[in-house]
Amino acid sequence: MKPSTRLVIRLGLTQIIGWGSGFYLPAILAVPISLSLGIATESFFWAFTISLLVSGLLGPRVGKAIDRHGGRRVLPIGTISFALGLSLLALSTNFPMLVVGWILIGIGGSMGNYDAAFATAVNFFAEKSNKVIAGITVFAGFSSTIAWPLSTLMLEQFGWREAVWLWVILHLVVNLPLHLTIPKSEMREVTDLTGPIRKLVRNRFRFDILVVIFAVMFALEGFIVSSVNTTLPFLLSELGATSAIALLAATILGPSQVMARVLLVALDRWMTPMWVAFISIVAHPIGVLLVLLFGTDALIPFVILHGIGVGLNPFIRGSLPLLFFGADHYGQRQGYIMMLSKIVSALSPTLLTLLVLSDPILGIQITGLLGVLALALLGVLAFIYRQRA
Repeated sequence: MKPSTRLVIRLGLTQIIGWGSGFYLPAILAVPISLSLGIATESFFWAFTISLLVSGLLGPRVGKAIDRHGGRRVLPIGTISFALGLSLLALSTNFPMLVVGWILIGIGGSMGNYDAAFATAVNFFAEKSNKVIAGITVFAGFSSTIAWPLSTLMLEQFGWREAVWLWVILHLVVNLPLHLTIPKSEMREVTDLTGPIRKLVRNRFRFDILVVIFAVMFALEGFIVSSVNTTLPFLLSELGATSAIALLAATILGPSQVMARVLLVALDRWMTPMWVAFISIVAHPIGVLLVLLFGTDALIPFVILHGIGVGLNPFIRGSLPLLFFGADHYGQRQGYIMMLSKIVSALSPTLLTLLVLSDPILGIQITGLLGVLALALLGVLAFIYRQRA
């Protein structure tokens, strides 16, 4: 087995558990945990939002550590933080314990999920990392498909605390050994990549326009992905879908993501990062247009198209910056680029919910508009890329 394949399997399996026990956990356990602790469900989601914010703010430091030491020195620490946070969540009897637990989970996510995994791949394979990044996203595409039924089964059979303890065990029994067996990297001297604020001041308030374009484009996409994914059944119901159609459509989301990622790996020779980015970004606005034209009859195609866009999104997050900036300082730069996206993603489910409660059509129109704006920024990047070529 090739080293790249071994790394894909290691990082891919750990992504399933990382995303399943973090980002996808509230969809099943938020209500029972809130009822058990005697808090509002909104309070639970504010704790979850804090977790996402912590993860985003730590991104540059985690990326720099992986650039310097490699993933083997960093990812296991993230696994331990994840396990500690989930343990505290399982033991929680009040809101402060819940918040601290989610903060630790956020730290674990910053040191173990997509951006950390991509930086680990680039640390080994530099500009030849695209196939590894694509392979990792294929595995991660099964996160919701595996996590939601597993958490539901544990909840129904044993209770929410036991469901959380299962994820703790999986982190310690599966993720920790896999992360500890990542090949060692030689320590590298990595100069500090000046952060955007300090760089702005140092350059007398002149932006690094390319970094800004990437940050804003991924933030727009982050809003769409996070808000629609986490509110999908509710969104579809507000748009007029029956409960059966909403459930069917939500079920289709996971397979659509996986299908897109499998095709990405199969067509690797022909699918350049720019073309993948175009397909990923344009898919959601086309789906929105179909809903506006055909109403509830287009909800299934909308979910399929949205799923394709979501499925390809992690690949372009990893591959496009690599195409434009190269492997040097990849992890740290990726942390800065994705920081705005993670902050927006943390707040977007609440914002979209408020919009949909006010006017469902307006809510979905805004997500489509954000997709069009992201597509325009991709056009600017395509122009810059052609000029360089």
